[in-house]
Formats: sequence, structure tokens, C-alpha cells
Amino acid sequence: MEEPTLYVLDTHVLIWYFIGSNRLRQKLKERIDKARRRGGRLLVPTIVLSEALDVAEKGRVELDFVGMYRLIREEPEFEIVGFGPDVFEETMRIREIQEIHDRIIVATARFYEAGMLTKDRIIRDSGEVETL
Repeated sequence: MEEPTLYVLDTHVLIWYFIGSNRLRQKLKERIDKARRRGGRLLVPTIVLSEALDVAEKGRVELDFVGMYRLIREEPEFEIVGFGPDVFEETMRIREIQEIHDRIIVATARFYEAGMLTKDRIIRDSGEVETL
């Protein structure tokens, strides 16, 4: 049997996955589905939840944030991870990404030694973290 997978989800990937958007690349959707089926872990940083809440409240995407949040809390494959001193210290080491929210998300992936599921080209091209 394959080893379980460990990924950090960025904001767009999380939202698009939950609303079933065709903007989510099939490869990313398959990674999430595979992790959910095979006991992998999908880490959702609190900063990602904050950004998703902001998107939902501003009406940029039709998103039932409360329903999504409830599912994340209830499904064992999802794990909400916070932004504490250890992740902050990793954030300070990231040089190739300027946007602070993205730096925190990448730092979270590095801290947990997880792959990152993102559509963000700056993150993907940075070399700061393994992306898919």
C-alpha cells in the first residue's frame, strides 16, 4: 500500500475544490481526492481559512463558508494548523516570495515537511517548497 500523503492547501485550491470549480486543475483535484481516500492528511493553515472567509464575505465566489468549515472540522483527513512561533520563524527564512500571506502558507508547508497544492505561479516557481 502507498504511504499516506501530506499536503498544504492554498486558498484558491481549497475554495475551488469545495465549490467544484473547473478552474481547479484536474491533477490537483485528484491529489486531494486520493489523499482523502487513502488516509492522507490535508493541512489547512488558519491564514487560508481567513482568506477564504474574506472571499466568501465579499461575495467574490459563491461559497458556503460555514458548510466548508464544518466539513474541514469533521473530516479526519483535514487538519487545521495555526500560525505560531515555529511557522513564523520559517516565514522569516523565505526570500523568494514577497506577499506575506503566501510566505506564511509556504512556511507552513516547509515546517510540516508537506507538499503544497497551489495554482500560484510565484509559489510554484520560487523553489521554496515542493508544489503540485
